[in-house]
Amino acid sequence: MKKFLSIFVALAMVLSLFAGVGARSAKAATTLTVTPSGNFAGGLAGSGATAVNAVGTVVSSGSNSAVVNVTTAGVGVFDAVTPNVSVMVPQALTATSTDADWATLGVQYITFTAGTLPIVDDEVIVAASAAPAVGTVLMVGTTVGGLTTDQVNVTTAPVGTISGAVSVMRPTSAGFTTLRSIDPNWLTVGTAQPITFTGMVSPLAVGEQLEVSMVQLQAAVPAFAFLTIGGGITAGDVATATWQDTTGTSHTASYTVVSGDSLATVTTGLKSAINAVVGGNVIATNPYAYVITLTQNVAGIAGNGKTLTSSTSVTATSLTIHTLGGLTSPAYVEEGKTIQLVAVNPTGAIVAATWTSGTGTIATINSNGLVMAMTDSGVSLVTATFGTYSGSFVVIAIPPQTITSLAVKLVPATLKVAGQQQFGAIAASAAYLALDYTTQAAWTDTLPVASVSNVAPTQGLLAYSTAETGNVSAYAGSFTTTVAVTIDAAGVVTITTAPVAVKRVIVLTIGTDIVTVDGHATSVDAAPEIVAGRTFVPIRFIAETFGSTVTWIPATRSIAITLGTTTIGLQIGNKTAVINGKIIALDAAPYIKNSRTMVPLRVITESFGGNVAWDPINHIITITYLLP
Repeated sequence: MKKFLSIFVALAMVLSLFAGVGARSAKAATTLTVTPSGNFAGGLAGSGATAVNAVGTVVSSGSNSAVVNVTTAGVGVFDAVTPNVSVMVPQALTATSTDADWATLGVQYITFTAGTLPIVDDEVIVAASAAPAVGTVLMVGTTVGGLTTDQVNVTTAPVGTISGAVSVMRPTSAGFTTLRSIDPNWLTVGTAQPITFTGMVSPLAVGEQLEVSMVQLQAAVPAFAFLTIGGGITAGDVATATWQDTTGTSHTASYTVVSGDSLATVTTGLKSAINAVVGGNVIATNPYAYVITLTQNVAGIAGNGKTLTSSTSVTATSLTIHTLGGLTSPAYVEEGKTIQLVAVNPTGAIVAATWTSGTGTIATINSNGLVMAMTDSGVSLVTATFGTYSGSFVVIAIPPQTITSLAVKLVPATLKVAGQQQFGAIAASAAYLALDYTTQAAWTDTLPVASVSNVAPTQGLLAYSTAETGNVSAYAGSFTTTVAVTIDAAGVVTITTAPVAVKRVIVLTIGTDIVTVDGHATSVDAAPEIVAGRTFVPIRFIAETFGSTVTWIPATRSIAITLGTTTIGLQIGNKTAVINGKIIALDAAPYIKNSRTMVPLRVITESFGGNVAWDPINHIITITYLLP
C-alpha cells in the first residue's frame, strides 16, 4: 500500500515545495541587488614554455626548401593550424624617423619624414647605434608640412642612438597561402639553417623575412564568474564587486547610481568600473541583459579561480541556488546528463523560480530547474527569478565520466519542512570529486511507513510521519549505496552507512575463452570444457575474480587458495581437495591445460559457497558469488 501511494506522495511534495512553501516569502524586493555566482569556475593551467614565434631571413631558396638566417629561435610546439608560415617582403622606402617615442614599448604615435611611407600592417625597423627598434603600423595618419604621424605598436625598443633610417617588411600572401614548416632547425638560432617546407608554390626570394607560428604545448584556459544585477533603482545606491586575482590580492570596483539610471546603465557602469581597475586580472563583459561576465586568466587545476563577492549600499534580497543534492556553484554536469537546481529565498524557503540558461548550446534548463548539459565542454550561467528576487548559478559541461564511488548524504535545509528530508547522491570520478547524481540515481527504501521519492523533480526526498528505522538506497553507475535511517520521535532524521554485499557474476561457455564478469567481456587462457562427462573450469581465474590469493607450489604440483578465512588445497592428479583442513572427495582430479589448473565445477560450490547455474542447451555456466 505504501508503494502504491508513492506517486501521490511525490505529487503532494511538489505542491509543498514549489507552491505553498514559496508563497510564504513572495514579498517583492525593491532594492538594488548585485548577486555573484561564487568562485570563478573553470580555469586550466598552461603547460610547457610560453610560445615564441620563430623568425628568420631567407639566404637562398629551392623548390621546397630554403637556407634561412634564423634570428629568433622558436619556443613551444609548431602551430597545428595550416599554414603556419607568414612571409614579409622587404620594401624600398625613403621614410625616416628619429621620434623619441621609439624608446617606449606599446602603442605610440610615431612621426615619419615624408617620402615613401609605411602602410598598415608593415613591420617597421628603425636603425640605432647598437640595436634597432621594431614596431608594427596600426593606423596611418595624415601628412602635414612633410611629416606624417602614424600609430605604431612598438615591440622592441632601440639600443643606442637612433640614426633615423627606416626599413620596412611588408606581409604578403602571394604564392604562399599554404606555406608550412615544422623543421626543427627553426628552434635554433643560426646564420645558415637548412629549412624544409610544404605547400611552397614558388621559391622564396632572398631577403624575405619568415615568421613561423609556435604555440604553448597546452595553453592556459581562463576561468569565469558572473554578477547579476537586479532589484529596484534608487539614486545614491552603490553597486560593488570585490574579487581576488591569482595571487590572492583583492580588488574592488563600484558604481554609484545616479538619477535616471536603469538596470542596464547600472550593469554597464559596474562593468566599466571593473575594467578600469589596474592589475585586477579580469576582463568584464556584458553578454546578457543585467549580467556581467568576468574572465580571469588563471593557472592551476580546474576550478582554481579566486573568490568573487559583491555588495550594495542597501539590503540585498537575492535567491540562493544549489543542486538538489546540496552542491553549490559551480557544478559539473556530464554531457547528456542532468542536475536539478533549487532556488531558496533569504528566509530559507524553496520558491518556484523562473529559470533561464544563458548559453543554450552548452546547457538547457526547464521550467522546474532541471539542467541538461548539451556538450562536453563550456561554461553556462543559469539564472533564477522570483518576483524581484534573483540568483545565479554556474554550470560547467564536462565529458561523460566513469564514476568510482557513490555517497548518500542528508541535504541540510535552512527552513525545515515538517515530515520531509532531502537525500543527495554524490558521485566521484577520477577527474571530479563531486558530481550530483541525485536525479540520475534510482532510489529505494525499506522503511515501514516513510517513502523516498523517485519522481522528478523530488528524487531522493523522504516523506515521513512517525518514528521508525530502515534503509534508503541509491543506485547509479553500477554502484549501490545504502544508508541506515533513523527517524526519532522529534522528527529528526539521522543516517549511518550500512554495509552492502557486492554480488559478482561470472558467465563461462564450454569451448570458448570469452568470459563475462559483471557484464564485461574478457578472456581466459584455458576455456572451460567437458571431459568424461565432467565439467572443468579454470580455477585461478575464478578464484582471483572472487578476490582470492592463489599460490602455485611446484614441488608438489599443487595450488593453495586463500579467501578470507577459507583455505583450499588442490593437487594435480589428486581426486581430493582440502578445505579448511577437511578432505573433500572430487568427481575427477584437477589437470593442467595451457599452463592453467582445470578443476571440476563442484569445487566452486564446495569451497567458495557460490551459486552455480548450468544451461545444458547452450552449455553456459553462470556463477554468482557474494563477495565477503
